Amino acid sequence: MSAGVSSRVDASGRAAALLDRLGEGGSFGPCAYTTAWMARLRAPDGTVRFPRALDWLTRHQRADGSWGGEIELPHDRTVCTLAAIVALTDPGPAPPGGEAAVRAGLAYLRDRSGDWRSAPTGETMGFELAVPLLLDVAFERGLDLPYGDWSELAKTRQAKLDLIPRERLLAHPTSLMYSLEAVEPDPGLRALARFSGPDGSLANSPSATAALWAACGSGPALGYLEDLARRFPDGGVPSLYPTEAFELAWALHNLGRARLLDRRRAAVTRCLDRLRELLGPRGHLGLSGGFPLPDPDDSAMAIIVLRAAGRDVLGLLDGLLAFEGERCFFTYPGERDGSVTPNARVLEALALCPAGYVRPMGKIVDFLLETRREDAWWYDKWHASPYYATAQVTSALMSATPLLLDATSLEPTLSWLLGTRRPDGSWGWYGRGTPEETAYAVLNLDLFARRGARVPAPVWSAAYRYLRAHLDGPYPELWVGRSCYTPHDVASSAVLAATVLAAAHAARR
Repeated sequence: MSAGVSSRVDASGRAAALLDRLGEGGSFGPCAYTTAWMARLRAPDGTVRFPRALDWLTRHQRADGSWGGEIELPHDRTVCTLAAIVALTDPGPAPPGGEAAVRAGLAYLRDRSGDWRSAPTGETMGFELAVPLLLDVAFERGLDLPYGDWSELAKTRQAKLDLIPRERLLAHPTSLMYSLEAVEPDPGLRALARFSGPDGSLANSPSATAALWAACGSGPALGYLEDLARRFPDGGVPSLYPTEAFELAWALHNLGRARLLDRRRAAVTRCLDRLRELLGPRGHLGLSGGFPLPDPDDSAMAIIVLRAAGRDVLGLLDGLLAFEGERCFFTYPGERDGSVTPNARVLEALALCPAGYVRPMGKIVDFLLETRREDAWWYDKWHASPYYATAQVTSALMSATPLLLDATSLEPTLSWLLGTRRPDGSWGWYGRGTPEETAYAVLNLDLFARRGARVPAPVWSAAYRYLRAHLDGPYPELWVGRSCYTPHDVASSAVLAATVLAAAHAARR
């Protein structure tokens, strides 16, 4: 990369600023679904406990009457809009503009009540749990909706609840804790308070913690919710908080790809030390230090990042085998289907010491090749864009080459990447380019270029121009949880890294 390009972008300064704030809690943007559950809580005298959350809902309704992410994904818009309408029709005086907001939200849902069935991507976590519960409340209140258009979700909801029966839910930490607000209210749920994190949250989820506090009426859950309200004075709260482990691992990984981690910097050492501390002696990590369920995605990413920084963590690879299932690796116990990107991450981690893990690596490669779309690209449930999943899988499969995979089998992926580029140099799956999706496409192309593939020079220069103009976003909500969200530090680290790499490739031509 030329000195002129470097000075214009000030990549080093941007990376330093990002590193300085990593590990402090999280950078997830506000979420209408979570905010709606906060807005429903009442003080002992019946008044709204968090009135700014209720006001936030009226101020952040979209022009079409819905709530949810910037990109219209039917599952996200449906569950967010339902949650907001229920919050705005709770007993008590409606906030200014609340009645008009409800009318517009109901009109949106009536007009798009069946869109979720045909949506190929973006199904939010626990959609089948939350929607029937919210619809029951709406029906009791006489809200005008085509309830039959969602009727089959009730059976799906019951089947999901049967996978984690009440006695198991109350006895052990499970993934259902993350969706506690979508479980039928029951004073018995107060038993879950013993699984609360040090900050008082349940599974780092404001909506689940709100449900726990509603069941208990006392305890540390309220302290967590009040702290959230102080941290986010605008009223809108994120879908998860804190998320420091996830954001540390992902941002460090992205910055490392572009050689933006100068280990002489105190901030880099601090971040690496913190990540190693969070990973612990077993090599098991969740999205934060207090999260009750570790997962292979965060665990493997932390190992990859720390090993790249020269830390001795190869002895922790055996810990990843705890997540192995018959066909693939699973993110959480009871998961219905394996997830593409966590499997890719485990493969990339195990490839650090391939001789010792040939069997599980072969299993993951088979799984990834089976889940490939059009023999070229991948989609995963944790991110709405295939450019993210494809970049993670490409990196993992290249790490496994030549032990398990002929590199030529990825040529259709390169063709797909080059063939889906937009005229302005960007990439985007939903009708327009976005900075984050463009970043993942560039990071993916960089992997191919490093292995000798020819990427035309105009691709790099156009991508650089687009990314340079969008270093500060906007970053639409593409990550998928209870609703769609943006982890801003993760997205900005990917965009910054891709900008640097695109500039470097362009300068070589």
